[in-house]
Amino acid sequence: MQVGVAQNWQCDGFWSALHDAHDWAHTEAVGHQHRVTSLMGFLDTWYLTLGIERPSLMTRGRWARRYAGDVDMGSGTPQHPCMCNRYQPGERQRIEDHFNAKRLREYNEGPPTVHPKDPGWVVRLKEGTMVLEQMTWGFPVVLRGKQGQPLKPKPVNNARFDKLGAFWKRWAAQPEHRCLIPTARYAEAVGTPGKMTETWLSLKDQPLFAWAGLCRASDEWGDCYTGVMTENAPELSHIHDRSPVILLPDQWQAWLTNPLAELYQFDRPFPAAGVKIDATAALWARR
Repeated sequence: MQVGVAQNWQCDGFWSALHDAHDWAHTEAVGHQHRVTSLMGFLDTWYLTLGIERPSLMTRGRWARRYAGDVDMGSGTPQHPCMCNRYQPGERQRIEDHFNAKRLREYNEGPPTVHPKDPGWVVRLKEGTMVLEQMTWGFPVVLRGKQGQPLKPKPVNNARFDKLGAFWKRWAAQPEHRCLIPTARYAEAVGTPGKMTETWLSLKDQPLFAWAGLCRASDEWGDCYTGVMTENAPELSHIHDRSPVILLPDQWQAWLTNPLAELYQFDRPFPAAGVKIDATAALWARR
C-alpha cells in the first residue's frame, strides 16, 4: 500500500460507486455493469499512477468469481466474503443455562461451527419468557440474472448498525423481530487474499456472549436470522474494521424490548481489553 496515490475525491467517488444502489437503472444488470465500470476506472487510474501493469482480464475474472458473489449491494449491507461468516455457538445445555432459556420443541444439535445458511441457535423473548429456537443464519435475498430470471437466494448474515433505521428498519423497529445469538467465539480472516488464516475472537471472562440479532420468517428457508455489526475497537482494526454487537446480560432486555431509537446506545465497539484473540495458522477456506 502506498500513501498519496488516491486523491480524496477519487476515494469518495470509489466508495460512492461501491455503495450506490443504482435505483435509477432500468434493470439490475445495467446497474451492476455501471458499478463495475466506475470501480475499474478508478482502479486503472491508480495502477497508472503507480506504474503498475493492470491485472489481466483472466485475473480480474478470477477475483470477481471469488468475491463478487458475496457482495450484495441491494441489501443495504455490502459484505466481504470473509466478514464474520462463521461462529461457534457452544453447547446447547450451556446456552440454555447461560440465557435461562427453554426450548419450545426438540431440535437437532446443529453444526458446532455455523456458516451462512446453516441452522443456528437464537434466543427470543416470547410472552415474557426467554425461549431457545433454531433458525437459518442469513436473510434470503433473491437476486435476478441478466434475463430477469430469479437466481438462487443468497444469505445476508450481517446487518450494519448504521442501516437499522433504513434497509433493516422493517424488522429492527419491531421488538418481535429482534433476538440474541448465543456465541462462544467468532472468526475473521486475516492476511492477504489466498493466504488468509482464521483468527477467532471471544470474551476473556465469559464462556458465551449474546450477539445482537434480527429474525424473521421467510418463504425460502423458514425462520431465519442475521447478526448486527458495529465498528470494531481501534486496537482490533487490524483484524477487521467491524465486529458483532456484543450485549452483556443486563443489556439483553433493552435490545429485545426497547424502541428502535433507544438501541443506538449499543452501536459502539466492545472494549478490546475484554477480547481474547486466538490467531491460528488454519487457512481460511470458503464453503
